[in-house]
Amino acid sequence: MELMEDNPMKKTILPRKKEDTEAPNFYSKPELLEYFGYIKELDNYKYYALFRLLAITGMRKSETLALSINDIDLKAKTLTIGKTIAIDEFDNVILQTPKTASSYRTIILDDETIKVMKKEMLILGFNISKNGEVLFPNANNSHYYPQAVNDWLKWIYDKTKKDSLTLKIITPYGFRHTACSLMFESAATISEVQQRLVIRMSKQQ
Repeated sequence: MELMEDNPMKKTILPRKKEDTEAPNFYSKPELLEYFGYIKELDNYKYYALFRLLAITGMRKSETLALSINDIDLKAKTLTIGKTIAIDEFDNVILQTPKTASSYRTIILDDETIKVMKKEMLILGFNISKNGEVLFPNANNSHYYPQAVNDWLKWIYDKTKKDSLTLKIITPYGFRHTACSLMFESAATISEVQQRLVIRMSKQQ
């Protein structure tokens, strides 16, 4: 209306756009192969077996640590997920059943992962015909605390620095994102990814 000689908004200082400098919390296929190549040669084969399961299946770490020998059918090449570990009020590790029926699932494993699981069992000296043995046992042949996976991953990344190797750093949950990404890359549908990883999609999605 030309009632003001100057526009006061011209003196407004706009905030700078914050740049997203954080790397995505998942591995691309080349990055994952590089990670596998490194941990496969470590002294403890358990690291390779466990993190491969996380990346290939998209399992939660609590589900993976709860696995027993009879959850893997080497002939049928399947993995049955039907329990998880948790911490009770006395700070003890306990086995629990999944919160939802959809969390009970049987998924198919690729040939390489089956080979890795078979080798892990043989290293541990398990008789494959036995039932109930913990797949990733601690020193007491019992279940690890969930935090153990975080500790192993941190140890691996710290070791890469000592070995002058630069690997992209992700969290344990990042392996679940990695599995999701790889499935979409292999032309899996949203429904297939949802069923394998037990992802509850929102109505908007």
